[in-house]
Order: sequence, then structure tokens, then C-alpha cells
Amino acid sequence: MSTNLVQVIVALTQGASIPTQTGSAYAGTSVVVTDSTGVAQPAVVLTGKETPTPFAFTTSVAPGAGTVVAQDQDVNGSALGSPVTQAFTEAGSPASFNPTTAITVTPTSGVTTAAVRR
Repeated sequence: MSTNLVQVIVALTQGASIPTQTGSAYAGTSVVVTDSTGVAQPAVVLTGKETPTPFAFTTSVAPGAGTVVAQDQDVNGSALGSPVTQAFTEAGSPASFNPTTAITVTPTSGVTTAAVRR
């Protein structure tokens, strides 16, 4: 049985500027999303230059419980600080549609067609 995926936005909040522990410049934040299937999605590196929203991206997850882990990194790929983990539960939306409720037939002009006599 296949699972319908649910689109979500993952957005990070950046704190005030602090010195890096490694002495190397900050490069970005690696973000890994794991949904209810238990499979980690490939890491997404956010740099603040994302559009339309800096430090945010859209992905699809299976409904249920999951986690997102974000780790700041320097230009050498070394971890800066401790990873930040956020648990989430995505219930998903049941499949729905707008049912047809009526039909309207409207003439396209004011001219009425008459039977032709011979």
C-alpha cells in the first residue's frame, strides 16, 4: 500500500551572531528530515540565500511522526555548536474534491435559431 505524501515547509530561526568555535567562517546549516517511514531524506544545506524565504525549504513527508535535525557547519564542513532537533507529527489531509452540484446551459448570443422552410 502506498502512502500519500504531505508537503511541508521546514523553516529555521537564526539567533544572534556569535564567534565560531572552529575559527572558520560559517558556511550553512545542514538539515535532515526523517518522516514516519524512518528513512532520512538527503541533507539540505541552507545558507540564508534561499528564495522566497531565507533558511526555509519545502519537502514532502509521509503522514505520522518524524524529526528534523539541523546542524550549523563551517566552511570546512565541521560542526558548529550542537545539533537542533525538532519532532513533528503530520496528520496529512484526506483526499477531497469539490463535487459537481449543478449544470447551467446559457445561450452564447441573443439570436435564436429557427427551422428553415423550403
